Amino acid sequence: MAEWREHQYRRLIDAETHARPVLPMTPPIRIRRLAFMSADGGADLRALHAGMAEVAGAAQEGPGWARQLGFARDGRQVTWELHNEFATLTWTGPVDDWDARPAGIGLELHENLLLVFATRIDVMPSEAIAPAALSGFNPLSLCYSSIFDDGAEAATDFHLDADGFTRFEVAAGRSGALRIGVIVRRLLEIETYRTMALIGLPLARELSGRVSSYEAQLAEIMQRVGEGDTVEDHEVSLAALHKLSVEISRTVEATSFRFAATQAYGEVLEERLSRLRERAIGEFTTIERFINNRGQPALATCRAMEKRLAALTQKVQRSIELLDARITLSIQTQNRSVLDAISQTGRSQYRLQLTVEGLSIIAISYYALGILGYVFEGLHEMLPFSKGEMLAVAAPLVVLLVFFLIRRIRRGAGH
Repeated sequence: MAEWREHQYRRLIDAETHARPVLPMTPPIRIRRLAFMSADGGADLRALHAGMAEVAGAAQEGPGWARQLGFARDGRQVTWELHNEFATLTWTGPVDDWDARPAGIGLELHENLLLVFATRIDVMPSEAIAPAALSGFNPLSLCYSSIFDDGAEAATDFHLDADGFTRFEVAAGRSGALRIGVIVRRLLEIETYRTMALIGLPLARELSGRVSSYEAQLAEIMQRVGEGDTVEDHEVSLAALHKLSVEISRTVEATSFRFAATQAYGEVLEERLSRLRERAIGEFTTIERFINNRGQPALATCRAMEKRLAALTQKVQRSIELLDARITLSIQTQNRSVLDAISQTGRSQYRLQLTVEGLSIIAISYYALGILGYVFEGLHEMLPFSKGEMLAVAAPLVVLLVFFLIRRIRRGAGH
């Protein structure tokens, strides 16, 4: 039996399905994760493939090798993952492992990248978080709740510690090793997508002044359009509109991916938060409520800026179309005036031509009759008619002959 032809993405889909397995964890355990973004649009991330594979001692082959690499080093379990626009380096070790930058796990390969976030999760075997651990958090932003239907307790304040890490404290005495792995993974995902979703907020704030300037320029141009009377004025305004349109298009092109990614990360974050199944402990808030109270306005700000840019783009495009129509109408009006003037000039020239032709007929007939007068002067002695009688009879014939001759010449010139 002949083998089936596989789709080119079949192996990649299978590798992606199993790319991020949940690893069982036994407390006490400390987990750290760093996330890095590329400063040059992704080339730095792609350059990490070979280096991290060499650190991990893995062969650079297989459909999923670049997405995730796992290896053990100096008592730590290390995992390197490549995402669409960032890479994460995660390692687990004993709860008393205070080294935030251990050697030998590939951290030096990330020095040219931009650190996005760093987080630390301490998982303890107790059923409740110790008061000493809670005292290390800022009480004004402390999130303290039971998670996974009271399967564990989690606390964090999302502040950076002395090493620059946000810290989660987890008491997982009521959960097994596999469930603890799920809890850790969920908290890491929440911190990852929380940070990535909020990256667009500073950009939206920075754009606010620029977009306001665009709007002011558009209003000024349209005011000049209303005051302009000539085609030249409208053409100057049209050139300004085209220049403004190019600037806005560049801004949209430079920010559209970031805003789209912000919304995508926000949706994933919302879904991950819902999976925590939290219940607040005491008077403290939950992780989901805390993040939503701060994250949703940020996401709304990004959406508003994206819509504002889109609306401004449409306004400029409509203004260009209206001004184009106005210039076209002005040109058509001018052309009509020119055509009317040409038509009037043609009619005047035609009347002048008729007048000249009439005078020409009279003049030619006059000179022709003068010549005939000399002829009739010599003939009147041989004929029973006087010179005057013969000129009287010849005059109408001469005029008619000259008229038809000039008319024929004019027709021949017209052809």
